Amino acid sequence: MKELILDEIKKNNHITFKNLLSKFNIGHEELHKLLLEMKLDGVILQLGSNYRVFPDDLYLGNVTVSSSGRKYIMHNNEKIQIASDFLNGIILNDTVSYRLNQDNEAEIYTVVNRSLGRMTCEVKVVNGKKLIIPFHNDIQVKLDDTIVDSLYDGDIIVININPEDTNDISYIGTIGRRDDPLIDDVTIALNYGFDNIYDSLYMKEVYALPTEVSEDETVGREDYRSQDSFTIDGRYTKDMDDGVYGEMLPSGNIRIYVHIADVSHYIKIGSKIFERACEKTTSLYMNNSVFHMLHHIISNGICSLNELKDRLTKTVIMEIDTDGNIVNYDIVRSVINSKKKMTYEDVDEIIMNNNMVPGYEKFEKSLYILYDAAVRLEKRYTQNGKVAFANTETNKTYNSDGTINNVADPVNSISRKIIENLMVAANETVANWFVNLDIPTVYRVHEIPDINKINAVIAKLNKDGYKIKPIKEVDNPKALQVLLNILAGYQEYPIISTMLVMAMQRARYSTNNLGHYALGLPAYLHFTSPIRRLADLLVHHLIDLVLDNPEKLTPEYLAELEDWLEDLCKQASRMERQAEMAERIAERRQILKLLNKDDIYEATVLEIGRKIKLRLEGVETYVDSKELDSILGYNTKRKRYYDTETGTHLKIGSKLLVRVTSIDSVNDNFNVKIIDMVKEEVKTKTKKKQ
Repeated sequence: MKELILDEIKKNNHITFKNLLSKFNIGHEELHKLLLEMKLDGVILQLGSNYRVFPDDLYLGNVTVSSSGRKYIMHNNEKIQIASDFLNGIILNDTVSYRLNQDNEAEIYTVVNRSLGRMTCEVKVVNGKKLIIPFHNDIQVKLDDTIVDSLYDGDIIVININPEDTNDISYIGTIGRRDDPLIDDVTIALNYGFDNIYDSLYMKEVYALPTEVSEDETVGREDYRSQDSFTIDGRYTKDMDDGVYGEMLPSGNIRIYVHIADVSHYIKIGSKIFERACEKTTSLYMNNSVFHMLHHIISNGICSLNELKDRLTKTVIMEIDTDGNIVNYDIVRSVINSKKKMTYEDVDEIIMNNNMVPGYEKFEKSLYILYDAAVRLEKRYTQNGKVAFANTETNKTYNSDGTINNVADPVNSISRKIIENLMVAANETVANWFVNLDIPTVYRVHEIPDINKINAVIAKLNKDGYKIKPIKEVDNPKALQVLLNILAGYQEYPIISTMLVMAMQRARYSTNNLGHYALGLPAYLHFTSPIRRLADLLVHHLIDLVLDNPEKLTPEYLAELEDWLEDLCKQASRMERQAEMAERIAERRQILKLLNKDDIYEATVLEIGRKIKLRLEGVETYVDSKELDSILGYNTKRKRYYDTETGTHLKIGSKLLVRVTSIDSVNDNFNVKIIDMVKEEVKTKTKKKQ
């Protein structure tokens, strides 16, 4: 049908929806769906009410936003800057048509589709005039006077934007007030495509699901209910996807059981619950709030591996030798009964501090076996070239109302490493299973980085006094692994590690198996978190397909399946980026509330240029480098600032004392004034040599 529509458009040069509808014997909604698909495929372009063939000199891409708020277009996994004259009227996740100018910048031609239809606005009264301020502030919002008159200063409202006519804006309702508890999390989530709003048809399906496992459902499954399996999660985690168990074999090998919630048993393709999961693609965790991919009745209930509850699972059984090789494996449907909900903190206390925690005694042997297995796996992953970047995730604690009360440095946790390595092994195993079957699936891919970008970071570090040789090749991740090992001894390693991460490709989802560079694995996917990630849920459904309906796997069916999966891969990758942005904004907004004007803080230097980028208390800001003139000396030959007392040069990772001069809670920003450089210990030549 699409070919016939395209032929009709070509024949008429341009044509309206009404005329197309009269030409073909299909319904209004079906034609609308086909035209939208053709627009998103870059086949046709809509200008006003007319459709025409997509021009040869235009490109199609998606608008995204960096952590600093800068907009750009993602096209073929590459970033394209948007020309400054074309930033107004476009927002996050818009699909746009554009041309490239002589500076290789995108000049927006049209907004093809606005998938982020709902947005919040804040009502503000300024000089007696009532203003509607949208969260994404590059568009104008005009509402009927009668609606505006009914609103009050401080109201947070929700509007709907017609995806095909961005000037068509309608008022949905008021969701709260500026000072309501947790209103920040709700508004940020909604503006990045996440919410906990469910319609009646969705909830009807939720309430129809069972709340307990029946014996009939266990028929044909491996029964591991007598096994002393357990979960290890955060203290407040309620949606538990994975349970584990380990046993030592007479051969010296270790048999590991990774039990994953069998979510696909309950969430069927085509259901309202599944359709919403395809839209959201991930759960969003912000501060102490959760915006679920699957309703909390599902994610915290029948699909969560709750303590002492029978639960349906898919189990990956792996035999691991002393070198960390998976020498044998099986993937089975199963039923378990988790005997203990463990926490990372308790497991760390047992393994790292050798202190037994009451209630864990009967699981001690299995815990140490799992630890041994994780060490073996880590050994192989390292030998394969796994790139181990520094852990830069801050350790935050919260008040009872969900607000942050403290931000601390990252915690070294053995228990998290155990779970991480066991889950990586399960994901690797399932990926290899699909590779051997030669059946389409959803891979987690991380491509080879651009060597020029890596060497640009090295050049920047060398200007800062480092002596690092440029990398000659990056095809093998071991080259980057060696570089990180060299840098790991530096105090500023977490910052350098982040710089290298930013220079690499983003991991994403794809039906093309491109390998996972950072893990050093030829095939990898996500299987272990089907409660909170669509990619994992899709993999579970694909396993069901292979186990239950192998006769369906014809070449024609597999081709259609791959196309469907690839569209969902793009959506999942896009929503993952949006979730990360929402988390960063929410965290920044909460941390800014901890800062006090005129208080003095210790800040870390992240970048040095005309602007100095600083981080304090987990948030970042910029100051003009001219501020340093009255505090530090300047070496004109080396073009670097230095402490006149110690001779220490300012570099990435240096510490500065700063005073907070202003906090702008509206724009999530703050300013500081540099007071002094934190004195470093003067190192002797002997220490330098060491």
